[in-house]
Amino acid sequence: MADSLGSVRHIAELALKIRQAVETVRQNKQECVQIRRRVVRVSSILSQLEDTVIIRSNPAMAAALEELDATLRHAHTLIAACQESNIVCLFCAATALSKKLRRVQDDISDQMMQGMLATSVHVTIVLARIQDDVDYTRRPPRLIMD
Repeated sequence: MADSLGSVRHIAELALKIRQAVETVRQNKQECVQIRRRVVRVSSILSQLEDTVIIRSNPAMAAALEELDATLRHAHTLIAACQESNIVCLFCAATALSKKLRRVQDDISDQMMQGMLATSVHVTIVLARIQDDVDYTRRPPRLIMD
């Protein structure tokens, strides 16, 4: 996804789908609820950044959003698997699915940290540029004479 703004909107749509899917899970309810909480939080944070220059002009943020989008699609697939009602499937797959759900939670956290780092670096660069512009426009460079 090259369009970061589109990624943010798609992530919000995935968050809504995950929220709805968690309501009907039959197994691994606790893990699914934790994922839902994390995804809702992530979506809320990203919605605050949606109309900022950080989202629109930061290639590192675009890459982080693309990875997060893929992870949330995977999370939705896993949560959908937790909606199975076949008792044999529930017994056989619950443990393996639980491990996958925990892993996807970790992936979401990792990708959010990458996004925060990308944002932090971008803001630092922008602020440094602003500071440089202010320093040169308000006062001329000082000449040091010995």
